[in-house]
Amino acid sequence: MPYLGIAVVGVYLLIYKTEFSFYLTVFIIPLSIELRELKPDIDFGFSLPSELMLAGLMLIFLFKVFIDRDYPLAIRKQSITYALLFYLFWIFFTSITSTMPIVSFKFLLAKLWFIVPAYFFFAQLLHRKITAAVTFFLAYASGLVLVVIRTTYKHLAMADIRKVAYWIMSPFYNDHTAYGVILAFFVMVLAIIPFIKTLPKWQRIYAFLLLIPTLIGLYLSYSRAAWLSVIVAMGMAGLLLLKIRMRVVAVVSLMLVGLFFAFKTEIVSQLNKNTQDSSADNNFGKHIQSISNISSDASNVERLNRWVAVFGMFNEKPLLGFGPGTYQFQYAPYQKPAYRTIITTNAGTGGNAHSEYLGPLAESGIIGTLSVLLLLLAVFGTGIHTYRKAQNQEIKMLVLLSVLALTTYYFHGILNNFLDTEKLAIPVFGAMAVIAVCSGKMQD
Repeated sequence: MPYLGIAVVGVYLLIYKTEFSFYLTVFIIPLSIELRELKPDIDFGFSLPSELMLAGLMLIFLFKVFIDRDYPLAIRKQSITYALLFYLFWIFFTSITSTMPIVSFKFLLAKLWFIVPAYFFFAQLLHRKITAAVTFFLAYASGLVLVVIRTTYKHLAMADIRKVAYWIMSPFYNDHTAYGVILAFFVMVLAIIPFIKTLPKWQRIYAFLLLIPTLIGLYLSYSRAAWLSVIVAMGMAGLLLLKIRMRVVAVVSLMLVGLFFAFKTEIVSQLNKNTQDSSADNNFGKHIQSISNISSDASNVERLNRWVAVFGMFNEKPLLGFGPGTYQFQYAPYQKPAYRTIITTNAGTGGNAHSEYLGPLAESGIIGTLSVLLLLLAVFGTGIHTYRKAQNQEIKMLVLLSVLALTTYYFHGILNNFLDTEKLAIPVFGAMAVIAVCSGKMQD
């Protein structure tokens, strides 16, 4: 009976208090727990209660759009929207051709209940009031900080904080890298909100207060990629504030890539000489140094193992791939003995491809990866252009924090991919909505 009462209240809020339900869901997401944590025999990922609430929001939103036929034209005309729709279309198309259609259509369905509420519904709220962006980010950060406080308390009770850093955030985040990247994302958000002068003073102070435990949590996550992503985002901030043309950055980046391939043998030789293990001790400097260890660091070599498997799968099915969401079930035969580690599994039960860019190559073929890159180009191209052209300081700062937060995620995406979980997908697609709506308001 108590569950029935909760369900009735939930349905009422979804129908009659949809906006409140959305922010409540965003707050609850960091506190949600995967069903397999409660029932280990469950073989699929589903977070409760957040994904149930997101699915309800998606259905209510689509129903209201169908009935009212009212959706902001500005968001429909955005390049980000077109890129996102193409991204979803290709997932749908390759789900039809998938080697495991049921797995792929489940993957597509999850993408829809992430993207429809976080991008399309949230865009409606932003179109009416752009400071809804701050409410959105603070709602998530409030839930996240509760997880950080609990995790930090448990950390302090442990003798060796380094060794427990991989699992101590469980059951809310199942991996220290996922925990680290969401903290890096919100470090950039919470660091900028206090400088938006048009906001109420209490929101600016509250954001600063949330920033302190978020920074502590980021350090204690011991996620090397998350730490580095904050540095990269600060570099992006410097480029934007100094008004350095992105064309110059692109040319320099291409030159660096060219130099890498020109001296590939020498670089790999040097990397192989690095034997600093990520788990050696609590030394921050040595932990960072271990990022380039591709000879003995099991975590790094296992990533190479997953990437080698990606290319093996891509060679077999280059156009359509094996199907969205299927990598974790199909990669085992494509592992190479030279890259096996103590954490490699013969059955290939280790998870995904550990790259936001390479994973789609195996699952949706070359066009799948191109759809990700196209979305990336639309998001950062629109964001940087809007930031530089905006006269309204409120819009300028909201776009800046969104671009920098997304920089942390997409840099981290070189080494990991978490957009198949609501804990990362909702803030990432929400930040895209902020950029798209801010761009639309400039064009109005």
